[in-house]
Amino acid sequence: NRLRTIDIIESKKHRGTVIKSPDLFMVLHKSMIPNILDDKTLKDLFELRLIIDVGMADFVVNKATPDDIKKLQKLIVKEPDKSDDILFDVEHEIKFHSKLYEITGNSSLIRFQALLFPLFNYAYKSGLISKPIKRKRYVSHKGLIEALKGGDAERFRESMRAHLENHFQRIQEK
Repeated sequence: NRLRTIDIIESKKHRGTVIKSPDLFMVLHKSMIPNILDDKTLKDLFELRLIIDVGMADFVVNKATPDDIKKLQKLIVKEPDKSDDILFDVEHEIKFHSKLYEITGNSSLIRFQALLFPLFNYAYKSGLISKPIKRKRYVSHKGLIEALKGGDAERFRESMRAHLENHFQRIQEK
């Protein structure tokens, strides 16, 4: 019954019970309930998002098309040039970063990101990442697009790291 619950086995008429390739994301989805996860787990998952966003630079730069860049630009039309200490609207962040994940073309990464975003929303609302920050200037989404247009993965990676600096500062332990 446990294996059936996590979708590893299924019963087939006239064939019996068969083992199937598990949908790992469905298994994770069933256990990703933000209000029952402790702060350490939420923080670890938020850090994982930061690691992924910085680490996907080569894939984003190598696979981005002019159409992808236009779509990103359309998403940020009303954004300020500087992020300063702004904690952007979660929905806006999801749209922008989802497009970056989509550009990678990695369906597992896209599904994993979709699993994590409800947790990030919870982390934002719970105050887990609302701690004041020292540095006030970061690379904005506009800056990320400029780095992407340059076609240099290292520059994009550095820009993404600078873009996420406010989050890195907010989750650092004293």
